[in-house]
Amino acid sequence: MTTMNRTPDVKLHQLQYLIAVAEHGSLRLAAQARNVSIAAVSKGLHELENAVGTPLLERKAQGLAVTPAGRTLLSRARVIAGEIQGAFDEINRLQAAAETRLSVGITPWIAHSLLAATVDRFLAVRPDVNLNLTETLGTDYSALREGALDIAVGLTLEQTASDLISRPLFSYELAVVCRRGHPLQGMRTLAALRGQPWLLSHGIDQYKSPLREFFLESFGSPAVAGKGRIHYSRSTLIALQVIENSDMLCVMPYPLVEAVRDRYRIEALALDDPLPQSTTSYLTRRNTPSNGAIAQFVGALIETVDRDCQMENRLLRRVFHSFETLHKA
Repeated sequence: MTTMNRTPDVKLHQLQYLIAVAEHGSLRLAAQARNVSIAAVSKGLHELENAVGTPLLERKAQGLAVTPAGRTLLSRARVIAGEIQGAFDEINRLQAAAETRLSVGITPWIAHSLLAATVDRFLAVRPDVNLNLTETLGTDYSALREGALDIAVGLTLEQTASDLISRPLFSYELAVVCRRGHPLQGMRTLAALRGQPWLLSHGIDQYKSPLREFFLESFGSPAVAGKGRIHYSRSTLIALQVIENSDMLCVMPYPLVEAVRDRYRIEALALDDPLPQSTTSYLTRRNTPSNGAIAQFVGALIETVDRDCQMENRLLRRVFHSFETLHKA
């Protein structure tokens, strides 16, 4: 062997083989300790000796022994192996402590009916995930576009968006809602509701026919619609409190009415005018893979519908009867 005059090309597994032979005294026992073949240990040690340019082991009656050069390298090898193992242990601890977060925007009717069971099912599969839940109203998906949300479960976009992908989940009817005992609770047509004050969750341009035409004919163009008569709430809880304690009218998804009517004194008007069907979809940014935690959350939502629809819970059964599932897990 030649004298070493450069930094040798030494690999970690070669140093580990040297440590194993020094501890066990034979190639066979070293191979068992490292869970590799004897040939692999022999080859690794031969390459290590060639790299450092001197014998590291010698055969004696009691087995293999480390040469003086081998002992010099062995002390450093144990430090190196220990430091690398410590680094991996620290990385594992960091990974275990790291939070996996999923930010979800939820439409109110699901938040008040299916969400709790969905969260339970999702966290049973993904206990490592920290959920961040927020309410999503209308088709304002700016939080999703800006990255504050990973997924939004809400009103389907009427027009295809270049930056978002929308996948339908459920269809349902809208309802005109008033407080229980409202003077107009028995009205059967939209025309009979003209001139009344309204509390809406989004602009009238986001409503379909005939609601859009009704608001435009009643109050004028979207820019000045309902001055003093159309008001807006970006919170479902605020809207429910206002509706049950005032003479304002509201447009709500029928599943939401069914979900909250036992807790709030509200009623859906039995209108003869057919109100539009709406669709709840789950939306993601176009470049976001719809797998992993996102797919598991949607799967938990669909499983909640499939499994809980037969429950004896009267409220949930009313909710389940008020929408149609469009998506299969």
